[in-house]
Amino acid sequence: MKAKMLKLAIIVFIIILLVVSYILIKDFLEYKESSDSSIELLETVMTEEKDDEKEKEKTNIDWNKLEDINKDIIGWIKIENTNINYPILKDDDNLKYLKHSFDGKYNKNGSIFTLNDNPFQDNETIIYGHNMRSGLMFSELGKYMNEEFLNAHLNFEIYTKNANYKATIFSCYSIGVNKEENNIKLLDFQKEIEYYKKASKYSIDNIGKIEKIVKLSTCSYLNNHTTPTDQRYYIIAKLEKTN
Repeated sequence: MKAKMLKLAIIVFIIILLVVSYILIKDFLEYKESSDSSIELLETVMTEEKDDEKEKEKTNIDWNKLEDINKDIIGWIKIENTNINYPILKDDDNLKYLKHSFDGKYNKNGSIFTLNDNPFQDNETIIYGHNMRSGLMFSELGKYMNEEFLNAHLNFEIYTKNANYKATIFSCYSIGVNKEENNIKLLDFQKEIEYYKKASKYSIDNIGKIEKIVKLSTCSYLNNHTTPTDQRYYIIAKLEKTN
């Protein structure tokens, strides 16, 4: 009897080991595919050239190539000196890009995406991305809870086919997603701006008049008591056209 129980325990252990190994290998392959695809896309569609007038690098994007890959690609977000350098996908209520990469293939790393009907034309555009342990997608947004990182990365760029934008961060914090929705649901745009300023972990001055904003959102594990986490990092920035 003991021998049979031991044999059964060994079989169960082997099955568990095989399942865990399969999951780990699958995760690694999806991570590698996502990482390699992003690097290949960057090399294919993005070029940098020196802008002598502004004395800095100018980013050029081949929008025709991007449209050939996927017509849902409507923009590009780039935060200097971070891993955040990705196309932005236009999603709808089926949330396809939570689990699909920019080329439409299934990948649990997902994509950077927006649900806005009129991205960057609306007063507020919200951009979503996963917080991956691998460091992909929006995983680095949590670093904005560190004041030194925030001050070193206050500005980032968003590119679209018709216009380019400079984003200047004026608020960063972590909060439950339901609480956030309740806090802002009855606010008009200007009151929403004031709410974001007060909610920020750090006070950021000299932001000037704000007419449009972009709000970056990813999962947070600060003060979390639920599975999956209901907490979110929110990084909010003033959005201004640069051309």
